[in-house]
Amino acid sequence: MNDQERMMYYLLGRLHKIVSKIGQKVVNVARSIYYQQYLLKFGERDDDIYIATYPKSGTTRMQMLVYQLLTDGSMDFEHIYDVSPWIRNEALLKKEPRELPSPRIIKSHERYAQFSKSMKGRIIFVMRDGKDVAASMFHQQRNYNKPNLEFATFFKHNYVKPDKMNYFTFMKAWLRNSKKLPILYIRFEDMIADFDAVVYKVAAFLQVEVPPDALPRIRERCSFDFMKAHEAKFGEQPPKKKERIYNQFIRKGKAGEGQALFTPSQHQQYEERFAKHLKQFGFYE
Repeated sequence: MNDQERMMYYLLGRLHKIVSKIGQKVVNVARSIYYQQYLLKFGERDDDIYIATYPKSGTTRMQMLVYQLLTDGSMDFEHIYDVSPWIRNEALLKKEPRELPSPRIIKSHERYAQFSKSMKGRIIFVMRDGKDVAASMFHQQRNYNKPNLEFATFFKHNYVKPDKMNYFTFMKAWLRNSKKLPILYIRFEDMIADFDAVVYKVAAFLQVEVPPDALPRIRERCSFDFMKAHEAKFGEQPPKKKERIYNQFIRKGKAGEGQALFTPSQHQQYEERFAKHLKQFGFYE
């Protein structure tokens, strides 16, 4: 290959990257428009309840807890999104907003900046140890989309390389709560260690009672075993990939798994970033 051919291939490669970036920007703009249109139709209510988390932090279990707490706990829905929608996902799929009774239970992985100071409703923010989040997210990506994914590659792109969904910057904004939004903070680990206490804490925040005869039902239906047995009601089933079985959404639901997955170097990198961004808040000492 001569110099002219090398230059041609180089320029073609650069052009491909530029076109790809432009195409992605167009897609992102279109998605943003769909989302804003959806939000206008969905509206806001004073008693809306947002379950906000960084992904893989106990979102679904908290959705189930609040649903069980505020209703008779019927499991006749096809999917949890029928009673507690993930509105960003609904908008991307170009669905119309669901007609839901109040109070609405709304799933969100949005950045803190997406919530306005004048927002209506309340927020339950579930936080989880970042190493366990990494372990759960890594296994989900490998099980669903990237069977050959190595943890080193995952760690580099999700925990070292800065982006808008970086765990540390995402959590920092939510924990700082500069807008003084009405937020109840719940640790995922407390949902495991003392679930009943979390139920009462959430109930107090939502200003509802916990009937004594309802607690066993709430406890049972929010358990790992129950949710795993009914995984089709909670997991992801992308319609374009029907040939694959997505049965690893409810995987283990345990604490401490990330400790064994990280190398000493990754532990050090994690701790440095934790000290810089999150240690000040004291939620994991």
